[in-house]
Amino acid sequence: MVRSVLLLVCCASQLSLSAPAIRSIRLNGCAARSEHELLGAISSRPGHPYSPAALRADLASIEEIYHADGYAFASAGVDTLLFTGDSAAVDVVLGIREGDRYLVGAITIAGRQGLPEEPVRNAIATHAGSILAPEALEADIAKILTLYERAGYPFASVRVAAIEAHAETATLDVRLQIDEGARVEITEIRVEGNASTQDEVILREARMHLPELYDEEKLARISNRLRRLNLFTGVSEPKLLMSDRGGILVLRVEEGRTSTFDGIVGYAPAPQAGGSGVVAGSVNIGLRNLFGTARILNVRWQKDDQVSQDIRLQYVEPWLFHLPINLGGAFQQRQQDTSYLRRVEELQSSILLSESFSLGGSVGHEETIPSAGAGPRPVANSRTLTAGVEILFDSRNDNISPTSGIYYHNAYAIGNKKILGSTPPGASAEASALQRVSLDLQWYTSPVVRNVILVGLHGRQVTNDRLEASDLYRFGGTNTLRGYRELQFSGSRIAWTNLEYRVLLAPRSFAFGFFDSGYYFLPEDPALSAPSSQSVKYGYGVGIRLETALGNVGVSFALGGGDGLSQGKIHFGLINEF
Repeated sequence: MVRSVLLLVCCASQLSLSAPAIRSIRLNGCAARSEHELLGAISSRPGHPYSPAALRADLASIEEIYHADGYAFASAGVDTLLFTGDSAAVDVVLGIREGDRYLVGAITIAGRQGLPEEPVRNAIATHAGSILAPEALEADIAKILTLYERAGYPFASVRVAAIEAHAETATLDVRLQIDEGARVEITEIRVEGNASTQDEVILREARMHLPELYDEEKLARISNRLRRLNLFTGVSEPKLLMSDRGGILVLRVEEGRTSTFDGIVGYAPAPQAGGSGVVAGSVNIGLRNLFGTARILNVRWQKDDQVSQDIRLQYVEPWLFHLPINLGGAFQQRQQDTSYLRRVEELQSSILLSESFSLGGSVGHEETIPSAGAGPRPVANSRTLTAGVEILFDSRNDNISPTSGIYYHNAYAIGNKKILGSTPPGASAEASALQRVSLDLQWYTSPVVRNVILVGLHGRQVTNDRLEASDLYRFGGTNTLRGYRELQFSGSRIAWTNLEYRVLLAPRSFAFGFFDSGYYFLPEDPALSAPSSQSVKYGYGVGIRLETALGNVGVSFALGGGDGLSQGKIHFGLINEF
């Protein structure tokens, strides 16, 4: 019996201590703003528990609304709290004292000496007759600081010294105080953290001619350029030290592994019952920092099937004559089954116009040698001389696993193709013009943290009076249209898209699903009386890429349009940095 009485007493005590509910809430004194608008901007609502702390926050929100509209001295408070007899509910009445609306009067600037008055004035968007908004004034101060930081004043500061109200004119006079600090001239650059990379490689990315005035924006670009070299795992923001001789800029980097081994193995089941499956693959070896000089050497070998393979060598010499000009050469040889052997030698050059943008040009020599017994679709022994231009824009934040940025590459080449020796039936021995156009566009975005969307668009086109199999573009497989054999399709005009959704498991590890589509057009072949043809394909699948002690390992499973699970293609890849 005693325990029951105690329980009832405790329950009654808890009920009496519970917060009363707001039965109604009203506003008095609001003329410039509607009561409906103000009540919609606060959290206290009829039916919600009454909370003094929440009500104080609501009053502050109301005052901010008025202040942002020019009512600089508006205030809000509680007029009435009327509780019911049992204190279970409360009626709230808030009172607002709006006051007059004040606009900006005069803006004066004190302490300016190192910069002309006009650019400082032009940086201030707040002007006479406008509303004095704290956020806008803070933005104006930030613009003034940027002017000083770009003019050699890294220690400059700007503050609001006073705001003076004039009731007779309802205006606010604002006085800004500038403390310029010392003007700094950088006289020395120090490099720290590099073991194998030469100082010269890092210093040239600074693109500074000492002595040079401090420029905050220019220093920020130095860090971006160093990161984009893809030589360092970490790049600290430039640090400024002061000495008797001037400013010392410290660039600190953390070196990473700059050599890459990239291997891919793919397996495709037999296209027909009773046949054997096809194992294909490729190996890429990239040396991005030869002898610590940022010179690049790439070697690539690819096997499409039992009788077709491709090899490519490329070398790049950066910063030729100490200018932002890269010069390189490439050699490629492709053995296409028993049809032909194609060799390409190319000389390439590009000028770096910015951290992300470059223009390039190339000249090349192509040679096609038909194989003995080339089969029903023979090609001619030919030679082609080409010249081309290209545009490259790359703003990706990481080369292996980007989460944002754009990769854009557009190239155009024109050449003169000449048939050597005997020609296949229907071919002409006369020289003819050959043109090639290519486009690659990849867009990375992260709509949600640790989620990345990749959208890719790629296209190729070649034109010539009489196109042969050796002139055509080939695509399909791991790097283009997944769900099909490597380089399964060919055409004079091809295009493919890649849509990929990635879920990041670590900075360079992710699971993904994808949908690829592709198109190709084959021109007519008078020699074989074959009409032109075109087709659209698609593929889809899932995969995972993991960063391990062995390197970056990737596995994907892909299906082509209409394929069953037993016809899926499995691709295994390894990227190992050493």
